[in-house]
Amino acid sequence: MLFRVLIAGMFFLPMFSAAQKKITVRATGSYASHDLTPEQTKAKAIEEAKRNALQKAGVTETVSFTDYQYQFEDNERFKEIFQAISTIETGGEIIVDKILKEEKSFNEFGNMVVTVEIEATVFRYKEKADRKFVFSVEDIDEVYKNGALLRFRFTPAQDGYLKIFNITDEITYLLYPYIDNDHPYLNDDPDRLFKKRETVRFPVNPAFSDGYTLEIDTPGKTQEFNILMFVFTKENIPWMGEVTFNKMMNWIYSIPPDARATKQVGFVIKKAE
Repeated sequence: MLFRVLIAGMFFLPMFSAAQKKITVRATGSYASHDLTPEQTKAKAIEEAKRNALQKAGVTETVSFTDYQYQFEDNERFKEIFQAISTIETGGEIIVDKILKEEKSFNEFGNMVVTVEIEATVFRYKEKADRKFVFSVEDIDEVYKNGALLRFRFTPAQDGYLKIFNITDEITYLLYPYIDNDHPYLNDDPDRLFKKRETVRFPVNPAFSDGYTLEIDTPGKTQEFNILMFVFTKENIPWMGEVTFNKMMNWIYSIPPDARATKQVGFVIKKAE
């Protein structure tokens, strides 16, 4: 993983209750396949269940799910993570809280059929995404050698505030802004305003001017899949405390679409064979 970790503290959710409605729903989904693995078929069934959950929650617009855009081979857990954040933003967002039931069978054509029942949280929005509130991220490669340094450029189209989360198949944490109470010289400014059309090179802290060090920490692991989740907001919405994948998703989805922009960039760290 990237070498930074976040200290423990308090976790804050922004208060946008008037802008979005949070609903818990249950829904089922099925998928039949003759050439996919059981896990891949299950993932398709979950996608169908998510669509049905959105409809049950009153999200009537067409919602589609992006294909898995990075070549992460057979890491099924990481594919599930990616699929959870790859929905196209329309009038709602969804988080699968738990899988209540899973059944496998074969139909009359010999195809494997997987049926799942999920419990999910759906966020319904009144606002649409602001198409002028966007940003670009450049210079991130798809593959890095273990021990390499990560540097990249960030350019916003409008003024705003940035959070960057790093997601692996084992952990989710806040990469930027980094706060270390024991070593304040390592801290990023949590209130930094990123200015319109000004390109900023990361890392921004001079203490890490060479770049973020990419290291695989798990013994016996030869490669690690990562997603950097960039969350750019119009207001300075704080995050402090323990980070989990679901907390991150809830935090993002609690912000109305017209007040945020997000982007995911994936890469792999590989040890030499």
